[in-house]
Amino acid sequence: MKKLYALATASFLVVASYAQIGVNLGFPERGGTYIDVVKENYRWTDLNTNQDLTSANTDAQGWPEVDARYVIDWRPVAEWSSSIDDPEVYRIDVNGTYKCSFTGQASVNGTVGGQVQNLVYDSNSNTTTFDFVISGAQGANYGFVLIDFTNTKRTASSATNTGFTDFKMLRPGYTNDDNLFLDEFLAMLDDVNFTSIRYMNFTGTNGSDPDYPATSEWVDRKLPTDASQVAVSTIGKQVGACWEDVIRLANRTQTDPWINVPISASADYITKLAQLLKDSLDSGLNIYVESSNEVWNTAPGFEQSLYNQAWAQDLGIGEQENHARRAVQLAQAFEGVFGTGSLNNRIRVVLCSHEPMLKWWVEPMLQYINTNFGTPSGYIYSIACQTYFSGGANSGEDTTKILDDCHASITSQIDDQGVNEAGRIQWIAKAAAWNLPGGFSSYEGGPDHGGGSTTNIANRILAERTLRMCEEMRYNLDDAFIQLGGKLAMHFTLTSSYNRYGCWGLTDDVKVPHRNFKYQCIKDLLNPTSVDETISPDFHMAIFPNPASGVVNIRLSVPEMASVNLVLNDLAGHIVRRLTAVQTSAGQQVSMDVNDLPEGMYFITCQSENQMVVGKMVIQR
Repeated sequence: MKKLYALATASFLVVASYAQIGVNLGFPERGGTYIDVVKENYRWTDLNTNQDLTSANTDAQGWPEVDARYVIDWRPVAEWSSSIDDPEVYRIDVNGTYKCSFTGQASVNGTVGGQVQNLVYDSNSNTTTFDFVISGAQGANYGFVLIDFTNTKRTASSATNTGFTDFKMLRPGYTNDDNLFLDEFLAMLDDVNFTSIRYMNFTGTNGSDPDYPATSEWVDRKLPTDASQVAVSTIGKQVGACWEDVIRLANRTQTDPWINVPISASADYITKLAQLLKDSLDSGLNIYVESSNEVWNTAPGFEQSLYNQAWAQDLGIGEQENHARRAVQLAQAFEGVFGTGSLNNRIRVVLCSHEPMLKWWVEPMLQYINTNFGTPSGYIYSIACQTYFSGGANSGEDTTKILDDCHASITSQIDDQGVNEAGRIQWIAKAAAWNLPGGFSSYEGGPDHGGGSTTNIANRILAERTLRMCEEMRYNLDDAFIQLGGKLAMHFTLTSSYNRYGCWGLTDDVKVPHRNFKYQCIKDLLNPTSVDETISPDFHMAIFPNPASGVVNIRLSVPEMASVNLVLNDLAGHIVRRLTAVQTSAGQQVSMDVNDLPEGMYFITCQSENQMVVGKMVIQR
């Protein structure tokens, strides 16, 4: 597990704190995850009908058993329908020479997007090699590639039109894929001290389960030898990458994996997954374990919620109770493999739900566990929800208004005194009330400008690329999460295209991580920062109520009588209040009127001659 002491900053001070921030992988990352393109792109079509191949014309690993066309589409959304969302029309650079090979022989032709060169068949090894060259200016439809394989012969003695196997398409600059993952992808993960990597997208959790009561069995899992690591529907594998690649990436980056176990996974599947992790994952890495993903989400593409509902009905319990029961099942199974004492140490089961559902789902789940299995903290490490923020959905809003809306969106999530009582402060309090060792976490979060709508999409994308978006991300992660007492925040995602379906990525090009300011924001939050001031462990300050609306009370406790200064700063670093108080050894309470100050986050610095403590407070009305 990567550990360090990281910063919590404003323009006027640096405070040491333990910031835990992780990242959800996109898959594939924009610009590449694997060295071999084929591992992250599976689209084979019939040369005559242009329809996708089916199980009738592919083998058990997903390779074509007929002549076929390979399709790659790196174009920006939605150029295929003659419109592009991104006002900057940014395209990833895919120029270069791709070293290609496959087992078998064929005539190979680049019909769109590039040229086939140096086609050679080796009869001794029954292997064909060729170069696929993409060159030229990034004009219209750049990045759309079609490669035709005709007169295919799987073996030297096979008839024609029998396909081939083991096709590889190595990115420019590579002659083998022994290291598996793209250098630039690994560099991004090496450059930032992420606490954890969540593999939900990578392993294809959403919508990949069979219908209840069918189960997913270990023997049917995705394998490293399958034709691709994205979904291979022709062989019934809707999931993403194999667990072996999760382990390899976790070991390579030395970052705790956060895994999403399919809701349909059988008991045997769970046990064997735990055993694989125990046998292959570096022993110094912890494992965050989550049951599926967003089983509360009934939107298309989240069919795991239907599985959960059907299972719950079969058991005669509520869907939230079944989600809790499943989390305990995972905890028990992993403890059975990793041994007594592993739970809440190396094995960290996270119970996730929707942000507004704290008292509608989370509290009932914890009560259910308490009644049926025992104290929840014996099984559950942390409760978690999403921490997204958004703005600019209305037509005509400029980037300033969009970012103002983003800031307001974050502030509104800090404290919820409405019917849901589900602000971040309430989530933190709930975790504390149940003594969960991992407290409150965020399984996903960041700017949310997706949803599929094209309304104001140009300005929404432009807002993502501003320096101020970095500041809003800092506000969301640091001020409105870590400093409130949140534990682990998982950003969504490492990279992505910027379009109507979301601008999730810290960058929109894995090879150019600093194209936007978001990547640097996360890096700054997690990179170590020294502190010149000595902060005494005997010097304490309590702030209440927090959030405050009119008057805030500050209780001071120092080891000896001293004159202390109290300074209240806004997020821009401006001093908005200054008080001097005489502190006695018995403690003293000071009141500060904040009725005239606007809502938001503030820093309170209490400093004596050689001691200092800094706290944060929220004004909300």
